[in-house]
Amino acid sequence: MVMQHMAHNTASVAPGQAFIAPPGDSGGQFIYIHVPFCEQKCAYCDFFTVRDDANGARRASEWMKLIAREMELWTDAGDLSRETPIQTIFFGGGTPSLANAAAVEKLLDFARSHYNLALGAEITMEMQPNTADGDKVRALAKAGVNRFSIGAQTFREESLRRAGRRHTVEQTKTLFREASRAGTASLDLIACWPDQTMEAWRADLDEALALGPDHISVYELTFHAGTEFHRQLKSGRIESLDEELRLAMFEETDRVLCAAGFEHYEISNYARPGARSRHNENYWTLGNFVGLGAGAHSFIFPHRYTNAASIASYEKFIGRGELFRRPCDAADPEIFAVENLQMALRLAEGVDLDWFAERFGMDIRQRRPRQMENLQREGLLKLQGARASLTSAGVARFDSVIEFLL
Repeated sequence: MVMQHMAHNTASVAPGQAFIAPPGDSGGQFIYIHVPFCEQKCAYCDFFTVRDDANGARRASEWMKLIAREMELWTDAGDLSRETPIQTIFFGGGTPSLANAAAVEKLLDFARSHYNLALGAEITMEMQPNTADGDKVRALAKAGVNRFSIGAQTFREESLRRAGRRHTVEQTKTLFREASRAGTASLDLIACWPDQTMEAWRADLDEALALGPDHISVYELTFHAGTEFHRQLKSGRIESLDEELRLAMFEETDRVLCAAGFEHYEISNYARPGARSRHNENYWTLGNFVGLGAGAHSFIFPHRYTNAASIASYEKFIGRGELFRRPCDAADPEIFAVENLQMALRLAEGVDLDWFAERFGMDIRQRRPRQMENLQREGLLKLQGARASLTSAGVARFDSVIEFLL
């Protein structure tokens, strides 16, 4: 089972290549804002976060001023345009919903007055259920947030407690109902908890569907090094589910959600018609994006950048008018091209290999002919003309497909 979190695209290409636009590129701009503050570190999380129980909300709100300043610095550097429409803004974290609605509104007003925020721009905020109520949701919607991604994770209280989540199941349901009245509402779920049975997972899916979401993201629990769950796994306090059960849960997820009218448009993502995440689709179609905030990544073809995971350094650099980003271009263009292919293959539509070869300077059919033939023979990959896409078996064994290509 391979339903991993892919919120932050870090793949890039070799410098010096000509710009070849992604398919369907409207010339728009896409912005990710990383708000790293959390009240508590979840046991499975390996993203850059800073735990601050007492001051997290205040710091998240003040963070928006630094984000506005970083936007200006990107503009001064020539990599963020005041004229090109901003198509999406995504507040991720961390817990961006700790920030008060007034601070978010000021930042979005800044974007409207200093940039070309497109009419109908998708503005998403990740929400933790215990950090917002109906009044806050309505205030965020008034400010311009029109897509709410609710971190339900599970509808089992025991699993929430084990993961260190501070919210309850009832808080999830209450917040989701408020969000669904204010805009597009999405649910995040985690599958394959320690000791989870198929019956328990099916109950989670049923609870999710009963709320009537527009979009559902399903991620397999991963025991990342450095996390509390990884430490518990190594010490024998918890065990991961066996591969057979994990694959069965993947298949059941696909069966249940597709039968309920969802489109399985990306490995971890299901959407009702018209409810795909436009922001994340830009990652998967290998478009440019600007990442703001400490710990964020950016891709401005043909370069990629990273903001170091340091609050103090970020505040210092932005405060004195210096971009915090640092280039981190590919050391091996061929390997990084394959890593970009990995991103593109996550979409159900797959990728046009002619376009990919022109954009990234590598034709995978010529560089990896034996691997490509074997993947097709094993029923993991299909080619229709120049378009490559994963089969159902390839989606289930996605990690193996990419390792084989590498």
